[in-house]
Order: sequence, then C-alpha cells, then structure tokens
Amino acid sequence: MARIPTLGPRVPTLDTRKAKPLPKKADPHYQTAEHEAWAAFVKRRAGYRCEHIDDRTGRRCERSQANGDRMYADHIKDIKDRPDLALDRNNGRCACNSHNTRAGIAARSRRMKS
Repeated sequence: MARIPTLGPRVPTLDTRKAKPLPKKADPHYQTAEHEAWAAFVKRRAGYRCEHIDDRTGRRCERSQANGDRMYADHIKDIKDRPDLALDRNNGRCACNSHNTRAGIAARSRRMKS
C-alpha cells in the first residue's frame, strides 16, 4: 500500500520569545594551532578512549573513537576558572560526548553557586 504524501503546515511557526538567544560563537582560543596541538596530544595520550572513571564501579568508560564515538579533549580545570592552565597538558583529559557535556554542566553549576 502506497503512502500518501502530506504537505507541511501552511502557516509557519511563530517565534514568540521576547528575548531571542544570541547566536553561538566559538571562543577564538579553540581555533588556535596551539589548542589543536594540545587537544591532539590529550586524545592521543588517552588512546582516543574516554578517561572518565565511574564513581560507583571504579571502571573506566568504554566509549572510544575505535567504537565510532566522538572524543573531546576536555579541560580538567575549565578555562573560565583557570585561563593560565588552558594549554597545560596535565590539565586535559579525553572525554566522550556524554562525559564532556556532564563536566561542562557541573563546572557552570559550580561557577553559578559561587
């Protein structure tokens, strides 16, 4: 049985927010050759595997680039908190998307509380 194609709505959705969110802009630091080299070193040192250790089990996260997961070079101490450590190789860890996002949310939460 063939499907009948449907048309989209004739009236577009109206954005009624009073304050529109600002467009996202990457921090210029992340576009530098120095940061690219730092990120490559951090990911290579970890073998392109997430370095997060589960608090409950004590096991390392199993996500890796070899399994098709995207890996990020994450700052242990955020750049906003410690800009002097932005390119310090000891201030980096390789993280999967999930753990990189969680770390960023936790860091922002700590900053907002203080």
